[in-house]
Amino acid sequence: MFGDLLKELRAQKKVSQTELARAIGVSNGNVGDWERGRSKPGYDALVALSRYFEISAGRLLELPVASGELTCDDVPLTQMESDVIAMLRLLNPHDRKNAVDFITMLYEQATGEKGSIYSTYTEGDFKQTSGPAADGGSKSVIA
Repeated sequence: MFGDLLKELRAQKKVSQTELARAIGVSNGNVGDWERGRSKPGYDALVALSRYFEISAGRLLELPVASGELTCDDVPLTQMESDVIAMLRLLNPHDRKNAVDFITMLYEQATGEKGSIYSTYTEGDFKQTSGPAADGGSKSVIA
């Protein structure tokens, strides 16, 4: 439901209804009404929300993902995320490992958690599966 998604996105960004309303140019009451399911945003507000949260309007509307669209955890990748993946694929194995090690280091610094909870790599072929490691922990191994 749109209201639940909006609450979740707001919580992820750690912004209040008032802060969100100011950022996208609507009243506090609008945001509260959207979250409670009393009303839906109009076109201009939907565009503003999409830009603010850096997600597609289709994702906000909870439309099905288009065929062939790249996703992670059923969320379409942004253009920047798609570009990073494309660039990573063009690197030689050594530089690819360095890139993944660097991203893992940033992730660990940002979250305080060891390793990525989203990716598991197998040696040699860099085959990736999404989701936590099978043992419930996390690992990121690239040879």
